[in-house]
Amino acid sequence: MKNLFVLIFLVSALNLLSQDVNPTQKGNLMLGGEGNISYNSGIYENSSGSFDLGLSPSIGWFLSDGFALGIGPTFNVLSNTGYTHLGIGADVFVAKYFDNGIFIKGSTGYSLTHLFDSSGSVFDNDFTRHVIAVTPELGYAFFLGPNVALELALANVFNIWLSDGSTSYYNNLGVKVGFQIFL
Repeated sequence: MKNLFVLIFLVSALNLLSQDVNPTQKGNLMLGGEGNISYNSGIYENSSGSFDLGLSPSIGWFLSDGFALGIGPTFNVLSNTGYTHLGIGADVFVAKYFDNGIFIKGSTGYSLTHLFDSSGSVFDNDFTRHVIAVTPELGYAFFLGPNVALELALANVFNIWLSDGSTSYYNNLGVKVGFQIFL
């Protein structure tokens, strides 16, 4: 654990020394995206847990120095106890980047999800879920160059699942890894 803190300190120090331009200034564009992985132990009352994998490309604009607004499509796969949920949707995000590389981001989005059984066939043609997700993130942007960053973040995903007149909720803590190009 001590070595991890030393490594983070060294990378942070090199990161601060390597930045000679401000890639997060007003008017700049950011292109990139992030992938997430998480595990949730309580999506359903009788489930043993679920594994969630997602991909979210994005585009954003800096409305002021360090403050960006953006959009992007989302793709996710959620697997639990013999069933797989495949979803596609879109989200909107706001992000605040600080001079030291730390950022906070919040996003909200909508996706349409279909359920497949373990054989890969559609479980029920009428079984479609509408999912609304709210995700706050806290992370660090490791600048690999003046306009390229690798981002690591902790995210708490809160989902509202709507189907057939019923509503269910779940949230889980996950890790997100992103790659951004600032133009």
